[in-house]
Amino acid sequence: MYSKGGSDSVCGRLFCLVIFVVLNGIVPYVATAELTLRPIGTFHTGLYDKSAAEIPTYCQKTKQVFVVNAESGRVDVLGLGANGSLTKVGSIDAADDLGNGMSAVNSVSVFDGTLAVAVEADVITENGWVAFYDTGSLQLKGTVEAGALPDMVTFTPDGQWVLVANEGEPNEEYSIDPEGTVTVVDVRNGFDQLKTRTVTFRDWNADGKHAQELPELKKRGLRVFGQVSQSGDLKKKTPATFAQDVEPEWIAVDHESHYAYVCLQEVNAVAEIDIADATVRRIIPLGYKNFGEAGSGIDASDEDNRVDIRPRSGLFGILQPDTVRIYQRNGRRLLVTANEGDSRVRPTSDDAVSGFEEGAVFEDEASLDDWPTSGTLFEKQTSDTELGRLKLVRDLVDDHLDEKGRPTQLFAFGSRSFSILDLTTGDLVFDSGDDFEQITAKRYPEFFNVSNDSLKKEKRSRSKGPEPEGLVLGTVGQKTYAFVGLERIGGIMVYDITQPESSKHVGYFNNRQFDVPATLGDGTANPDAGDSGIEGLIFVPAEKSPTSTNLVVVGNETSGTTTVWEVLTSQ
Repeated sequence: MYSKGGSDSVCGRLFCLVIFVVLNGIVPYVATAELTLRPIGTFHTGLYDKSAAEIPTYCQKTKQVFVVNAESGRVDVLGLGANGSLTKVGSIDAADDLGNGMSAVNSVSVFDGTLAVAVEADVITENGWVAFYDTGSLQLKGTVEAGALPDMVTFTPDGQWVLVANEGEPNEEYSIDPEGTVTVVDVRNGFDQLKTRTVTFRDWNADGKHAQELPELKKRGLRVFGQVSQSGDLKKKTPATFAQDVEPEWIAVDHESHYAYVCLQEVNAVAEIDIADATVRRIIPLGYKNFGEAGSGIDASDEDNRVDIRPRSGLFGILQPDTVRIYQRNGRRLLVTANEGDSRVRPTSDDAVSGFEEGAVFEDEASLDDWPTSGTLFEKQTSDTELGRLKLVRDLVDDHLDEKGRPTQLFAFGSRSFSILDLTTGDLVFDSGDDFEQITAKRYPEFFNVSNDSLKKEKRSRSKGPEPEGLVLGTVGQKTYAFVGLERIGGIMVYDITQPESSKHVGYFNNRQFDVPATLGDGTANPDAGDSGIEGLIFVPAEKSPTSTNLVVVGNETSGTTTVWEVLTSQ
């Protein structure tokens, strides 16, 4: 089912057929010279663990990279030099330009000299806005209202439409849960004559015309699980509607600009949207990954003090991708997903709501000791060194109990992998299996499953592991590659996906310096520590790049850095 190969080593500019690289006293994977990444420029904000560098986008006209700086609430404008260097040349305060109670910038996208900026409201359950700027003058060109918590914005490939994923997250009390929506902005008549329509998911509510589809969709991996509290009594809850439960996270658009594929991360599905009609055509459940299969193992414990990646019978992962991308191969439309996983907890911290601890109002995270296991497959796996500390999906386990209330299957958040799906059939074409954990364990055995802000070995084993989050595709020569960012341990996994069913790993590139303190004495980010906390990635093809080479540009929210990686090949 899984195809594997390639290396986790960084090759230099001189190419050879096969290289063996010794790291930490062991020989990791065999490295081929097919493709390598080399960091050639970094912009340092100096801000550590402040989300100061998140989502980048690139303008060919101005040779500038625009990066979301959530800490400042602005967009940093970085000049990209002919040698790959990054220099700050300006910033955009979209919230100030918009006024109207606007707050943080969440996302950016560029098309033909126009920058779109998605901005959330001070009160996240209220509608946000999108502001449009000229990338040369940085002057405001137009604004348009979006939905609650606009989390991602993108132009269509033809530049005629702008799409906004309005996540619609609930408030801390979970007493207000806005509907997740998609705003379709028609920009064909210019940015002073913008027209909008809103795509909703109400047709899948209990009284909607597609409600009868829900049972079958749930069998294939869709979740509907939210519980909205009453403001006067937070312990008293009513089920969320489907439209409330969906939280659009990311949007990928086909090459013809006809259809958009909207990632609904929390409910584990993708929605296909007809852009011109502004309607949802279908919901595509993403299913589960079987951690019990050979080649799809998991390290499930942060307490065993060892790397223990192995199949776990009866354990499944709910994909819940963050970033999704589209490409076509032999007439097939394919969806590539970075399967991060995501839980919903309210309040999100102990001090967010007076009198309520974190998760006291709502929490879909659970552990194995929440259910009886005597006489089950999991009876001997309840210890902290087995499955006892693994974060489980409460509602899905509850849906798979026997007559005595004992679990027959377990479900964890995320799949610790990336996948390729056929969008016509919804079938899985490829999954990277346990590659990410196996490769990082060999490359960094002493730092296996560390977090982005911690060097504690195995800290992330109980929760999503390396946590693939960012993803971008790029064409190099005649081949298509997937560049997958690992949020926790860091680094970029590269796969050749030219032949989808036989996709292969070709490299793992990580410039995080584990032996260097992440911060300086004053608490600022240490520029010698490298990158950590990968968030967003973009691919800049050679014909649009000031370096005349293919580039991958990465925003790193923990280190507060934006880094330019040059793509080198033997072709």
